[in-house]
Amino acid sequence: MRRIPLWAFVTGGVAVLLGVAVAVASVTPLDYLAFEPGPVYAIDDFVEVGDETSTLNGESFMLTVVYSDVTVLDALVAGFDPAVDLVAREAVRPTGVSDEEFRAQSLRSMEQSKQTAVYVALTRLGYDVEISGEGVSVEAVIEGTGAQGVLQVGDVVTSINGVQVRQHPEAVTEIFKHAVGDVLLMRVIRGVGTESEEELDLEVELVEHTQEAGRPMVGFLAGTYNWGFSSPVDVTIDSGNIGGPSAGLMYTLTILDLLSDEDLLGGRVIAGSGTIDRFGAVGPIGGIRQKVVAAARQGAEVVFVPEANWDDALSAPVDVELVKVATIDDALAWLGASAFAATG
Repeated sequence: MRRIPLWAFVTGGVAVLLGVAVAVASVTPLDYLAFEPGPVYAIDDFVEVGDETSTLNGESFMLTVVYSDVTVLDALVAGFDPAVDLVAREAVRPTGVSDEEFRAQSLRSMEQSKQTAVYVALTRLGYDVEISGEGVSVEAVIEGTGAQGVLQVGDVVTSINGVQVRQHPEAVTEIFKHAVGDVLLMRVIRGVGTESEEELDLEVELVEHTQEAGRPMVGFLAGTYNWGFSSPVDVTIDSGNIGGPSAGLMYTLTILDLLSDEDLLGGRVIAGSGTIDRFGAVGPIGGIRQKVVAAARQGAEVVFVPEANWDDALSAPVDVELVKVATIDDALAWLGASAFAATG
């Protein structure tokens, strides 16, 4: 009877062990999410401007990122894809914030971003637009940050270091003037609309942002308290179920193009990301590396990148022209249409 060689037993044993290891790795979850390039959307498909029939001479794209749960095996595979980043789950959806709360806040951010974009575009075109808010509402507090134990859900922040903030994007702009470790003095109304309503001056230390190294954050999910908007021009943006404020810059540019005689795109394929506040400042966003990759895959000739995201954008594993923008004017200047003067 022929004897089976020892090496065959060893090889078989190793194969079994590897199979078990792979099986275990494929079902063992990690407390991380995999960030990958998301869908790219033509913004003019979302925007309707009154009775205007004008179209873009070129293409203007909004960029997104998608994320998913990962197992040990997924993480190992992701390590071989330079377009994928693993991000701690709590950095995306902070501990103590439910999926429903996070989703609702994300959709509110998108809505406010759209209206702010309309405001900036129309005021640059000389229209009389009214936009209002009575402060920045605290929707949820992130554990382990300077806000924990200081701010409470339901608080309304009305000023930061003496600078009035009426809307969420204004607070972001003010916060990013400072560095990690700085202490901000925040004027807060607590118990709004109740008998115990009071005004407080609270100090909050900035910590490093959970998603972007080197960026400061206070540590709460924010909204705008008593948001209001009135426009003489009917501009409708249907973003469906897409959440977040990061399309503000590209919405603004697209509305300007559609409503003016300027040919901003000039036949070019433009993509970009960045929040917008009512003063035209462009704020940072998450997932910039994945968004740059998505833009390149879509065939974009250039990608507008918020100044605060610049270093991360440069590390994206694609060859596409990047343009750093701190304000809407930077983007307009690059496009060759800097005639839209800031007002207000």
